[in-house]
Amino acid sequence: MALVHINSLITTTPRLLVKIPTGVQQTAIQIFNNTGATIYVGDTSVGTSGATVGNAIATAASVQIWLQAGDELYAVCATNPAGYVSVIYSA
Repeated sequence: MALVHINSLITTTPRLLVKIPTGVQQTAIQIFNNTGATIYVGDTSVGTSGATVGNAIATAASVQIWLQAGDELYAVCATNPAGYVSVIYSA
């Protein structure tokens, strides 16, 4: 297994944070919000409000989410550009 570290610029358009490679067992993804605003994570249709609102991650907060092989996680922010989000996991 190898450690994977990704930095992604988050804007008002949903952006792919991570796609877990095929063959990888369930793995914990650590997300750190380095932006100056709340980000929202979810699937490809993630939004900042309404029916598609994602799970909110506050500024300078860190959360852990478990994903399976083939899962994709997206993020979006209400301000543009918000800043970078760091993701780290083992694959």
